[in-house]
Amino acid sequence: MRIGMLGAAWIGPMGLIEPAKEVDGVEVAAVAARDPRRAQAYAAEHGIPQVFDSYDALLASDEIDAVYNPLPNSHHARWTVAALEAGKPVLLEKPFTANADEARQVAAAAERTGLAVMEAYHWRFHPQAGRAIELVAEGAVGEVSHVEAVMVFPSMHGPDDIRFRYDLAGGALMDTGSYALSNLRAFGELDVVWAEAEEMAPDVDVRTTAELRYRHSGATATITSAFTGTGQKAELGDPDAIDPDTFEFEFQAEVVVTGSEGRLLIDNPLAPMWGRGLTVTDRGGHTVNHEPAEQVATYTCQLQAFRDCVEEDGPNLYPPSESIKTMELIDAVYRAAGLPVRVGV
Repeated sequence: MRIGMLGAAWIGPMGLIEPAKEVDGVEVAAVAARDPRRAQAYAAEHGIPQVFDSYDALLASDEIDAVYNPLPNSHHARWTVAALEAGKPVLLEKPFTANADEARQVAAAAERTGLAVMEAYHWRFHPQAGRAIELVAEGAVGEVSHVEAVMVFPSMHGPDDIRFRYDLAGGALMDTGSYALSNLRAFGELDVVWAEAEEMAPDVDVRTTAELRYRHSGATATITSAFTGTGQKAELGDPDAIDPDTFEFEFQAEVVVTGSEGRLLIDNPLAPMWGRGLTVTDRGGHTVNHEPAEQVATYTCQLQAFRDCVEEDGPNLYPPSESIKTMELIDAVYRAAGLPVRVGV
């Protein structure tokens, strides 16, 4: 399966290029960027054999079988629909689109063309995620009363990061928070109770917290999503906003499911090999580790799943129908926090 990348994105090596070296039957065959010189440099750095002068040219090529779309959030819907209409299935970086209305448009295009679109919540494709869902369903913690998801990442790319721009559908909730909401949704559907946000730029949240409630049980849930670092509130456009000597690296990624009989912890679901694994602690304080036998990168699992879905008609763990529900929650949290829903191009 020859995959073409839309954009010379920083997530590309982690999300596709390195995993492709581990997954049989997958090749990163081409890249296209708005700036051809940037695309050429990116291809040379990462060993990508072909460069296209435009996204349209890549989509029109018979030498490309599928597309990886890591473009800014505001461009997800437009170029995913274009890829589908060009006959290319899509591995689409999260969040799915800029808003739920766009998600429905992408879902309609996928239905119309009969092609796969898989949202890249890479944590969900790892065996650890499936095991955690099984344990809760089997009653390992008893009756669930509360689920908490915390996703706090440093703003390593500085104040000019695309994630800090409203016109590109940026914001902490769209990035770290989308992970947290997808974590919560693994255990059921939710409604938003309240939310609040701290802005770093007009309408762009640097930190968002929310309380939600599970529809089927009434159990509560909370998310904390944030970008951190000394440069996060600097004037946009200031190249010296982040001082590497004083930058504070803060990273939190965990999901905690609390029930009547105990507590389940997923420590760093985004990179299980760097966390403390999946543990269940009973009311007596006894802890059992449920780590998978094989530690493999989440992005590798994701690419394997995409290959199997496209080439072998395998299951899609995050199809458009799921993505719509996550985007509806993101929109609802923004509204509850008093911020506008993101918009696309």
